[in-house]
Amino acid sequence: MGKKMNNAPVYYVVAQVRFNPITTMDQYIPAIQDSLRKSGFPDFQKQFIAVLNLNFGSKPVPDQPVSATNMPQAQHIFLDEEGHSGFVLEQMAMSFQTSHYDTFEPFLRAFMRGLETVHKNAELSFYERVGIRFLDAILPADGEDVSTYLAPNMLGLFGKMENRKFVHAVSETRTQEGRADLTSRAVIYHQDVSGPIAFPADLAGQYVKIMDKFNPVSGTYGVIDTDSSQGGREKFNLKSIEEAFISLHSVLRESFDLMVTPHALNVWK
Repeated sequence: MGKKMNNAPVYYVVAQVRFNPITTMDQYIPAIQDSLRKSGFPDFQKQFIAVLNLNFGSKPVPDQPVSATNMPQAQHIFLDEEGHSGFVLEQMAMSFQTSHYDTFEPFLRAFMRGLETVHKNAELSFYERVGIRFLDAILPADGEDVSTYLAPNMLGLFGKMENRKFVHAVSETRTQEGRADLTSRAVIYHQDVSGPIAFPADLAGQYVKIMDKFNPVSGTYGVIDTDSSQGGREKFNLKSIEEAFISLHSVLRESFDLMVTPHALNVWK
C-alpha cells in the first residue's frame, strides 16, 4: 500500500473520524484509557477548549445584539511515552496524530485499534466524516531553493519579482469525486528568524512533538498541505471506515506526486 521513504518530508499527519454525539463520554474514559495505556499510549491528559455558541433566540429582535457564550468542550488526550503520537477523543470525534510517520499501514493500524477501543466501550451508532491530512516540509539543501522541489504550477510568483522582498506564496486546488473532497495546497514561507516550522492556523490543536530535523527552520522553505476527506452519514462499521481511509490516502498520494518534482522524489526516496 505504501513504500517507505528513507528521507521522508512528512512532519505531521492527522486522521479523524466524526461520529454520533456521546454526551456521557466521560464515563467510558477509564476503560478507554486503560486499554490505550496498555497499547503504548500511557500519557493521559484532559483539557478543555472554548467553543463559541451564538444564541439568536427563537424570535430575533431587530437591533438586539446576539448573545454569545463560551462552552467548554472536553478533550481527552492519549500520547505515547515520547510524545510523538497520540489520540484526541471528544464527544463527537476521535483523531490520531503523529510526527513520526513511517508508512500508511502502521499509521492506519494504530488509529483503527484506538477507534475500535472507543467503539467497544461507547457503542458508536454512526459516522459522518472521515479525513486524513499530511504536512510535508520542503527544506532545500545548500545551493537549492523550493523551485527545485515544487512543480512549476505550485510556485505562483515565487522568484518572479526579485526587486521586492518575498513574504509567502500559496497555491491551492480543491477537487471532488462523489462524497470525497481533496484540498491540495502548497505554501512557500520566508522566516528571517529561526523558529518552529509553520503550522496551518486550523491545526493549532496539535499535541505531538515535531522531529528535531524539522525544527528550527529559517530562510525560505515550503510546506505541502494535503487534506482528503469523505462526508455522509453511515452506520458505524470499522471495516467501512478502514476502506474509506485507504481510498482517501490513495488519492492524497496521487496529489502529492503531482505537486513535486522528480528531483524531490529522488531526494526523499
